[in-house]
Amino acid sequence: MNNNLKKPLIYLGLLASIVLIFWCFFLKMISPGYVGVVVNYFGDNQGVSTKELHTGVHWIAPWKMVYEFPIFEQNITWEDNEEFNFQTKEGMAVNAAVGITFNLHPEFVPSIFQKYRRGMDEISHLFVRNYIRDAINSAASKMAIEDLYGSGKEEFFHQVQLGVARDLGSLGINISRVYLIGRFGFPKGVIDALNAKIEATQRAQQRENELREAEAQAKKQIAHAEGEAKCAILKAESEAKANLVLAKSITPELIQWQATQKWNGHLPQVVGKDSSIIIPMGVK
Repeated sequence: MNNNLKKPLIYLGLLASIVLIFWCFFLKMISPGYVGVVVNYFGDNQGVSTKELHTGVHWIAPWKMVYEFPIFEQNITWEDNEEFNFQTKEGMAVNAAVGITFNLHPEFVPSIFQKYRRGMDEISHLFVRNYIRDAINSAASKMAIEDLYGSGKEEFFHQVQLGVARDLGSLGINISRVYLIGRFGFPKGVIDALNAKIEATQRAQQRENELREAEAQAKKQIAHAEGEAKCAILKAESEAKANLVLAKSITPELIQWQATQKWNGHLPQVVGKDSSIIIPMGVK
C-alpha cells in the first residue's frame, strides 16, 4: 500500500478513536438502587427532564448533566448538636435525638429535584428535617411533659410519624419510621419533680394495696367465724332433734325390755323397803 493511502487511513483511525473516546466519555452508568435525573442546559428542552433514568448505561449529550438519587431505604439521624428542641403544652423545654427511615419513589425523583434543586444529602438534612421539626412541635404542643416522661413516648412519635408521612408522602418521600434515639432531655428540676410524684403515687398505691389486703383478711376471718357458728347451730339443732326423737321413743315397755336384756338372772342381795323386782314371765 502506498504512502498516499496510508495517511488517510491513519487519520481516519485516529478520528474514529477520538470519536469513540469522546462517545465513551459521555456514557453514564446508573448503579442498582439509584435513578438518574437529567438536566438539559442547551436547546428548546432546557430544564429538568420529567423522565428518570433507571439502572443501566446511558449516553448523555455533553450539554446535559445527570444527578443520581438513591431509591433504597435510607436512615438519617440527628444527634448531639443537631438534636431537636421543642416545648410541651405547659411550655416546658425538651430536647431529643431523632432518627428517620425513608425511601424515595422513583417516579417522583425528577419532581423532587425540580422542587428543591439540591442533592439527596441537602434535601435530607435541610428540607426533610424541617418537616420533622414542624411535626414534633405540633405533637408536643398537645402533650404534657409527664406523658413524655412516662408511657406517652410511643404515642408522641406515632403522631410525629403520621404528620411527616402525610406531608412528605405527597412529594414522593415514603416515611417508614420516625424514632427516638436514647431518651428525652428534660431539665433537672423537672426530672426531680416527676420522680418525687411517681414515688408518692407508688407509696399511696402500696398503702391502698395493704388496706385492701387487710380488708380481705378481715372478711375472710369473719366468714370463717360465721361458718363455724352456723356449723355449731346446725349441730345443736341436729342433736336436739335426735334427743326429741329419742325421748318420744322411750316407753315403759321399752324400758322393761331393755332391763330384761341386761338382767343376768340373779336377784339383788340388798333390797330397799319400797323396792320392787320385776321378774319377767317365763324366766327361770
